[in-house]
Amino acid sequence: MPDISILVDIADYYDISIPEIISGERKSEMMNEEERKIAKTMSDYATTEKEKIFKEMKLQSVMGVCALVLYWILHETGAYMYNDVLGKLAGYCETLVFVSVIMMAAFTTGSLSKVRSKSRKVFVFENFPKPMQLVVTAVVAFGGAAVIKLVLVYFFGL
Repeated sequence: MPDISILVDIADYYDISIPEIISGERKSEMMNEEERKIAKTMSDYATTEKEKIFKEMKLQSVMGVCALVLYWILHETGAYMYNDVLGKLAGYCETLVFVSVIMMAAFTTGSLSKVRSKSRKVFVFENFPKPMQLVVTAVVAFGGAAVIKLVLVYFFGL
């Protein structure tokens, strides 16, 4: 099955309807205008969702790489051992690397959207302002990463 965002283009190219592509058999000679509008709307929605996921993935990747580079610099120079603030910054960067990896995995598998849809039923998250949503998301992500880090350190010695 082709990607939903290109179904309209395929239907136009072959001059068939979307249901004909999905069912795999030809039913009519022309796609009616209503079917074309519905398919176009579906295609636009799929494209928008992909762009949104890509943008979030790019942000997570950049944050993770920046945190990794900063952690590497602090660790290689040993500066984190002599200054308490730099030590906490190194720990923060190390945790941010874990969070970025976890968030990228959650974005790519689609599990983050499932969690968001379930949490909206219980906790009306979208009513908060966007900055508050980002803060809550970051706190939850850091909490999860901290728990994972503790498990890795205490149980596996990593």
